[in-house]
Amino acid sequence: MRTNPHTLTGFSLLILTLLFATGMATRSQPAQTEPLRHSESEHLQPLTVDSAAELKVFFDRLGYRWPPGDQVPAIALQRLPPDFADIRSSTARKHLFLRTLLPIVLAENRRLRERRRLVQLLLDNPPLADGKLEKWLTGTAREYRIRGDLRTVENRVELLKRLDEIPSALTLAQAALESGWGTSRFALEGNSLFGQWTYKKTGGLTPENRAEDATHSVKAFPNLQASVRAYLHNLNIGHAYEDLRDTRARLRAAGQTPGPLQLAAHLQRYSQRGEDYVREVQRMIASRDFAALPLNGASEPRLVALNAMENQES
Repeated sequence: MRTNPHTLTGFSLLILTLLFATGMATRSQPAQTEPLRHSESEHLQPLTVDSAAELKVFFDRLGYRWPPGDQVPAIALQRLPPDFADIRSSTARKHLFLRTLLPIVLAENRRLRERRRLVQLLLDNPPLADGKLEKWLTGTAREYRIRGDLRTVENRVELLKRLDEIPSALTLAQAALESGWGTSRFALEGNSLFGQWTYKKTGGLTPENRAEDATHSVKAFPNLQASVRAYLHNLNIGHAYEDLRDTRARLRAAGQTPGPLQLAAHLQRYSQRGEDYVREVQRMIASRDFAALPLNGASEPRLVALNAMENQES
């Protein structure tokens, strides 16, 4: 088992650096800046294992089982072990898959949440002559395909509509369906959990049953976290998921937390199966395997640094 001693830098550290470097923190109300404080639990420590058994033992030693408690280890498994599909018990395989991905999904949603807060803060408190903040805001808008003037209400609203979270249960359900609970060739060879296509000549895996005149391949990723991040970005910018984003924004405006079943209803264009695919995703979200995950705004488990969980178990 190999862990990288250099943890990923939390996005909130960048937020604080930018805010205090420009004096913006003193111009904002405490209620706005308080949620942006840096926390050690926002880091994910990269992990590599050689077998599914090794991964299970590692999680068990931390007391991290499924269903999870109120905290999960801040671990980012780099790739599924090569023998993952050989786990005989389907229940054991499903639960190990969910344990593996939940910390990554929580961390990526945290990243989106913090970026959204900073964008909102910058839109409410224009960075004036500060070039770094202005450049960051413009770059973020471009990343989410907002190419117009951010001084217009329409573009500001659209940016915030796209820069938002996807419920963990929905993300995990789609990962399970698209990767066969982590057993597909694309998941094991290319860290591809969501079946995303690419038309580039490199960086993809060719489907075995691809039509002769087809040119697409399934996009490969350097690690599992990159696959999760790309999936979230796809739902947040793709034209096919505009109804999902509109529903999410409407619920937020009404003071409600968008739930996975509500948003899954707008995934007809994710698969050629259309409504049948939507129903399968919703059935999975409502299944016993996902019972521990919130459906209607309840608190999700929180990420806890690896050394903290090890100390709890010792």
